[in-house]
Amino acid sequence: MRYLFLLLALFGVQGAMAQERVQLSKKESRFVYALFPQEAIPEKLKIQVQDTAGWEVIRAGDLIYQVRQQDQLYGYLLSTRAKGRYDYFDYLLAFDPDFSVLGLSITTYRSSHGAAICQNRWLSQFTGYSGEELRLGKEIDAVSGATISAEALVRDLKRCHQFMIRLKEMDLIH
Repeated sequence: MRYLFLLLALFGVQGAMAQERVQLSKKESRFVYALFPQEAIPEKLKIQVQDTAGWEVIRAGDLIYQVRQQDQLYGYLLSTRAKGRYDYFDYLLAFDPDFSVLGLSITTYRSSHGAAICQNRWLSQFTGYSGEELRLGKEIDAVSGATISAEALVRDLKRCHQFMIRLKEMDLIH
């Protein structure tokens, strides 16, 4: 029952593709408009609970936005979080319309250890990711002092990509 309530609160009970304009923080806005045209508008998508029931790739708190200008779809944003050693950190993933990663930004890092994963240079390794296998220390460079957070992000990126693909397969996004 608690799980159902969480999902109801997360996604609401509106239509499968209801949209809502969103206010972004300054950091989020800089990230989004470095990747998408200034005229593009991020709109939060609200998906019905029954559409995602039983999905293992969804996490409470995941928010999905489409970035578009009139009939032109530029891509999607997924706001989510992962757990480092002690604390969760929030991040924003930008996808192109074919679900390849355009960029990744850590929006809130709460822990006193592992903040090296917030560096744009390290995060740029994820650009172009489209679902293939990723391993820390192999396809993704390890980062000193942030092994647990880096591993969490690498694992979670695959979950996020699967989530977006599942939404597409269910025709909940286009």
